[in-house]
Amino acid sequence: MNAILIDSPTTLLSPPIIPGDNQAGDWLSLPNPDPITDYITASFLEEEVASQSWQVARFSRSAYVYRERVTDWKIVAKFHAPKKDKDANRHAEREHRLTQQVWENLGFNLEFRSVQPLGLWKGILFLEFVEGLTLEDKIAVRRSQPGELLRVIEATAVFFAKLHGKGTKPKPMSDFGQAADYAYELVDNLTKQGVLQNCPSVQSGLGDLIEKWVTDPIMWDYQPTQNHGDATTSNFIFPPEGGVVAIDWERSERADPAADLGRLMADVTHSVIQYGGNFTEGVDISNALAAAYCNQMSSNWDTVSFAYRARFYQAIGTLRIARNRLLSRQDKLALVLQAFALLSK
Repeated sequence: MNAILIDSPTTLLSPPIIPGDNQAGDWLSLPNPDPITDYITASFLEEEVASQSWQVARFSRSAYVYRERVTDWKIVAKFHAPKKDKDANRHAEREHRLTQQVWENLGFNLEFRSVQPLGLWKGILFLEFVEGLTLEDKIAVRRSQPGELLRVIEATAVFFAKLHGKGTKPKPMSDFGQAADYAYELVDNLTKQGVLQNCPSVQSGLGDLIEKWVTDPIMWDYQPTQNHGDATTSNFIFPPEGGVVAIDWERSERADPAADLGRLMADVTHSVIQYGGNFTEGVDISNALAAAYCNQMSSNWDTVSFAYRARFYQAIGTLRIARNRLLSRQDKLALVLQAFALLSK
């Protein structure tokens, strides 16, 4: 399926209403008629399918999977209206454009690729459904599949190397200042949340450490690439047939490739701890990711300075995780201290 359908309407569609007792990803039958399944049938299916045969399941606040029950054919619908309101069309169009761009840059049938964008309609981005486990899933079941986590970690590193290698262009003006501003913003946010309210020395210490990185010339000396921009363990899927597929490109941008690696290292470490591991195990696995990436890097890149910059972004990614309101204050403080250690030179 290669047709790309785009529409820029004034009317936005909201996601289906999921009952409060059915929020865990269970399939829900849809009413007949349903405008979204009617559109899917008319636009993406080659044969007539009765609308009453459709079901839907919620994956996240904005992402839903539609399934035709007879054939078990599936498609992902990402709704931008709930989180972007009046700007939904603009954001949906941007994510469609970025996803299509990466899809074309990496190649249509490669082992390491982006999810395929299929169409855009009334603020809904339609994407191919990819069967498989996410990197987060692989971390969760790592003890029942010896050696599998290392394999997918290495595959993710290869994906990043291909993505960043395809996206290099002559270096424009550096924008590390934007990353530094975000770091300061995270510290301020954690202070307002109360996590650092009684820790003034940690708060001021983080600010001083960030300032040292800002004044370090190495942080400003890099070749920008097309980045994923939201490199988390939930955004990489491993199909049963092999390879890796990256999803959720709405934050993709041209930036320091070390930002992608550092952010995922932070998320990998946290996921390992969340799924029964300890900090040491998390660090070992995230370091394996970094080593696998560096083995794939272009010979024109400085591995040492790249790893150095990735450490900053790993620290910032750790502070970002610490904002999660579902975590206990103790867990948040542990994350802040991890970030503090990473930022300390």
